[in-house]
This record gives sequence, structure tokens and C-alpha cells, in this order.
Amino acid sequence: MDVILATDSHVPEIIDLWKEFMDFHKDIDPRFPIRGDAPLEWKKHLRGLMQSENVLILVAIDENQMVGFSISLINRYTPIWKREFYGAIDSIAVKSEYRRQGIGEQLLVKIFEWFESLKIDRIEVSVAARNQVGYSFWKKHGFQDYTHRLYLDRR
Repeated sequence: MDVILATDSHVPEIIDLWKEFMDFHKDIDPRFPIRGDAPLEWKKHLRGLMQSENVLILVAIDENQMVGFSISLINRYTPIWKREFYGAIDSIAVKSEYRRQGIGEQLLVKIFEWFESLKIDRIEVSVAARNQVGYSFWKKHGFQDYTHRLYLDRR
């Protein structure tokens, strides 16, 4: 298993796994519907992220097949807080048949190394409320609750 920087050649496989990732979320919570053109729009978004020096996109490769990806960013807090920057893990996704084999952890180790190289000492991640698989993964790796994000649909 190799964890490497994503390149343009990985984009189609990342898109396919992103669709699986979104279907997983839709299956656990119907509040995650995506538009029909979402893959195309996300592809544009992904390519934009790939151009930023404040974004790390990794892929996990097993026998020439991409089996996981991650997206991490350096973000800036509103300038009222003592801490100026933080690392944000946007996503870690692993193909369903490869889960629970340590691939997410291998991606996370590389993400931690990147944040450390940039002297980022605060890392945040959001987890869907009904995603117990994801929540357990993050808790296992030392992440703690500190805020709850609520919503209200008025339609």
C-alpha cells in the first residue's frame, strides 16, 4: 500500500470513490441528497483544490488501484481568536471492500505529518451525526467533541 500525492491522473478514480462516499452518507441520512450534476461540479472543485498550496490531497494505492483518498486544508480562524490557523480534514474515504484494513489510518498519518511540517497544532474534522463508522474512527485517533452544528429546514 502506498500513500502518495494525488495527481490529475487520479481524478476519475477520486470522483468514483467520492460518489460511493456520498451514497454511503445518503444511505445513513436522507439529508445528504446531491444534485444530478454534482460529480461534474465536484470535479471542478477538486481540480481547484489541487492548485492550492494550502490543500493536501492524497490517494492510497494498492496494486495500481486507488482504494482511498483524503483532502486536508489549512484554514484561518476569524481574527478574534488567539490561534490564527488550523488544519481541517475535509474527508477521508476508503472503498467499501478495503475498509477496516488500516488505510484510513495510513492516510491520517501522512496528513498529521503534513500539518506538523507546517506547524499546525490544531486539527478539526466534521462528522455526520448518524455516521457512527466515521465518528468511531475519529474518536479512536484522539479527536474530541467540541461543538455541535444544528440545522433547521423550514420548507
